[in-house]
Amino acid sequence: MRWNKLALTFVALTTMAPMAQAAPRAVLELFTSPFCSSCPPADELFVKLARQPDLITLVMPVDSFDRPGRKDALAKSAFTDRQAAYADVRNEDTLFTPEAIVNGAVPAMGSDKSEIGQAIAQTSGLISVPVNATTAGQDILISVGGGKGAAAKSGAMITVLPYVASREVPMRGGETLHYANLVRDIVTVGRWTGAPVKQRLSLKDYAAYDGIVVLLQAGTRERPGAIIGAVRVPIGARSKA
Repeated sequence: MRWNKLALTFVALTTMAPMAQAAPRAVLELFTSPFCSSCPPADELFVKLARQPDLITLVMPVDSFDRPGRKDALAKSAFTDRQAAYADVRNEDTLFTPEAIVNGAVPAMGSDKSEIGQAIAQTSGLISVPVNATTAGQDILISVGGGKGAAAKSGAMITVLPYVASREVPMRGGETLHYANLVRDIVTVGRWTGAPVKQRLSLKDYAAYDGIVVLLQAGTRERPGAIIGAVRVPIGARSKA
């Protein structure tokens, strides 16, 4: 469907914090809506893709379909703004759902597994800067390695996206939407300019979620570029937010 853009206490109970995972093959973002008739197949596809350990999937319901008396409680304007910013970079005025963005660089139809696979192959090698994160006591420790090239010269954002691992949404008519890795916020926590960076976050700020994804992404929030580093950190809590 298309429209115009203008229109840790927890850690103390464990003997070891979760270890950071290896660099993923790809980061897949899905922009979706329960009011989009074309979106349920994409939502289901992303449930399956989320099971692949070499992929990081992120589902972001947009609020572009909200109307008086019809509002998606899970949608956030920040997700709509992120999708619109990607379109700005491509000089496009028209957005669509379900849209997948692969490694911050290539759009694809969110329900088309083959097209997403082609985009993954097309962006192979973009994720090249080591990003590690783990929990330690009451903190989340983020470490970004050094790097060179255009992204290092222009700088990149260190962004944290807390997520809920699984969420079911009852719909009218008895149907149920299934979301995997449902993003609940987008938080820029730092900037990288090629030199190694260490960042410390408070675990209690994210303890309500199942985990966080840390992205190292070229560009700015208004003009996001390629994702050049990423890691997922399970936290283990369950959230109804």
